Amino acid sequence: MSASWVIDLDGDVDRATLGRLRAVLGLSEVGRLGDDWDELFGEVKRTIAGVSTNVGLWRDVDSRGWRLDIDLLAEPDDSDVQDLLAAVRAQVEAAGVQVASIASRR
Repeated sequence: MSASWVIDLDGDVDRATLGRLRAVLGLSEVGRLGDDWDELFGEVKRTIAGVSTNVGLWRDVDSRGWRLDIDLLAEPDDSDVQDLLAAVRAQVEAAGVQVASIASRR
């Protein structure tokens, strides 16, 4: 079974920040910030640090918190997973967003 990871983002995401996140992560443009019920704001299937992944950017309709869901499409070594998570963290921070937490959904 493949692993999944959740990266909780810290703070609010405005239109400019959303655009930067989509750009650095290569996410599709879905969802509207002004629609309270929109949850998915971008997704992509890509290889990060040598690991094939599905990445989705989500906004929780209740808490208004933001997160990245990362589904690994294979069973990489632990060091490859750590490289992947470090690469995603660096990309998120390059967009001006801080990572609040990273957790496995294994």
